[in-house]
Amino acid sequence: MARTAAQVENATYQDIDRARQVYGEAFRATFEYVWGSHIPGAVAEFGCFEGFSSLMLADLIGEFDAQTDFYTAFFPRHLYVYDSFEGFPKSVNPVDSISYEVADSGYWREHEDASPPGTEEMLRAEFTRRFGDTGWTVVRGMFEQSLVSSPIEEPVAIANLDCDLYSSSVEVLDHLVGRRLLPDGAVLLLDDYNCNRANPRFGMRRAMREVFARSDGFYEYSEFLRYGWHGRAFFVHRLGDSPDPDAGAV
Repeated sequence: MARTAAQVENATYQDIDRARQVYGEAFRATFEYVWGSHIPGAVAEFGCFEGFSSLMLADLIGEFDAQTDFYTAFFPRHLYVYDSFEGFPKSVNPVDSISYEVADSGYWREHEDASPPGTEEMLRAEFTRRFGDTGWTVVRGMFEQSLVSSPIEEPVAIANLDCDLYSSSVEVLDHLVGRRLLPDGAVLLLDDYNCNRANPRFGMRRAMREVFARSDGFYEYSEFLRYGWHGRAFFVHRLGDSPDPDAGAV
């Protein structure tokens, strides 16, 4: 049976109204900042589960584009959604294999949080209803394959990472940071930043630290906002190709 947008649930919160409140405030603040700061680039999501946040992002793109023709003409927002739709991959990475969510709770075991049947089709239908046949892309597959076969090749202003595992987070961040897809001022929304008991040796905390360190000073990041018990948003600062305001100072 085909799924509908009304059947979509959220994995983090049992109370859907609480989920809408938490994500709604964080996502709206992010869109207000990006639109208000005139930051170019697409909106990308990595890990969608049932499509709760995907549909919220799509609605916000439509809402903010409708506010003025200026944004639509000069800052078009393509929406990308990447997901395996089959749940987590097997945790073969040594960091993930000893993490709390894999080794202790077992919640992030292979195929856990697989999308219900029909989720991909529902998203495609909903995006078509909102945007038509263009302006959106849904890519199925594990990140290590899908980001190679169907890479993002344009700037990304907002990236929502709900990919949980350290290894998956590294794959996504390496793609965005390594390809220098993030413009100055872009926002990274990290849904699982406080998972694994917020231990910096695991998950997204470690992935962020290591991937940005590999940029050799081209990128830095600083905190933007916190949402719920789990999420953290960061500003991305692109330093490698920016003039030094202190150069030549005496």
